[in-house]
Amino acid sequence: MPTNRMLPQDSHIRAHLLTLGAFVCFGLMSPLCKWAMESGMVTGVSMASFRLCGAALLFWLVSPLVPRQQIERRDWLPLVLMSLCGMGINQFCYVLGVQYTSPTNACVITTTTPVFTFILAALFLHAAVTWRRVAGLAIAAAGALILILGSQMHGGRSGSPLGDAICLVSQFSASLYFVFFSGVIRKYHPVVLMRWLFLISAVLTSPLWGGEVYNLPWESLGLPEILGSAYVVVFGSFISYLLMIVGQRHLEPPTVTAYNYIQPIIAAIVGILLGVDALTWQKVVAVLCIAAGVWAISRKPA
Repeated sequence: MPTNRMLPQDSHIRAHLLTLGAFVCFGLMSPLCKWAMESGMVTGVSMASFRLCGAALLFWLVSPLVPRQQIERRDWLPLVLMSLCGMGINQFCYVLGVQYTSPTNACVITTTTPVFTFILAALFLHAAVTWRRVAGLAIAAAGALILILGSQMHGGRSGSPLGDAICLVSQFSASLYFVFFSGVIRKYHPVVLMRWLFLISAVLTSPLWGGEVYNLPWESLGLPEILGSAYVVVFGSFISYLLMIVGQRHLEPPTVTAYNYIQPIIAAIVGILLGVDALTWQKVVAVLCIAAGVWAISRKPA
């Protein structure tokens, strides 16, 4: 991967802008998703199905624009497992979690992925464990605990312990994807990989959402449900991933990770404006703790 110093200035700026755009899309997704589900007609299960099926369709539509690649026979089983971890469980649980918790809480919890990744890498890949990383893990865990306990104390618009826990399962699933399938991730073009991952996960999870989507009162859906769902599919899933792919090719992982922390800020502002969120001091402290913990974990050992 090229370093920043090897890039022309305009390419360097473009990479930052694309990465920023990706995380802005991610940050807007949770409040708009919550907004679409406020009436109760569109549930987390239905929204997850929209996201998986819609993104699969869009990635298949653009796949002729990238080099053709055949999936090797030995990679099909890992691909199925990847689709469950990276798309099925991860995205299904995230949208379901947003239904129960606040958009800001959901975005704060997305920043815990590096923490889970470090734990799994230390346990199974023998990644270096240092006192700084252990301290970072403890600080990040304290931030997550403050967030969940704060949700329990305030309730309502401030969040929900159940929703927070479901979002944590989502991020743990994403960590499994990154730790155990990195070889397959590097092997195929991202668009080729995404089209199969979204398609397989949509098929595998169809027993969970098929009946609910079939019984959805389509004729009664209003502007919030339609616009919110469309945003989740087009920008929150498809455009954001495309922007992320380009940005990651030119920026170092710590730089990309740093942009992750604009998500809670955007989610909080938009969520409050839409009336689906509330800002508390616990959320601010949680963001700071998790950011500090991830910074300590992500730094390479001296």
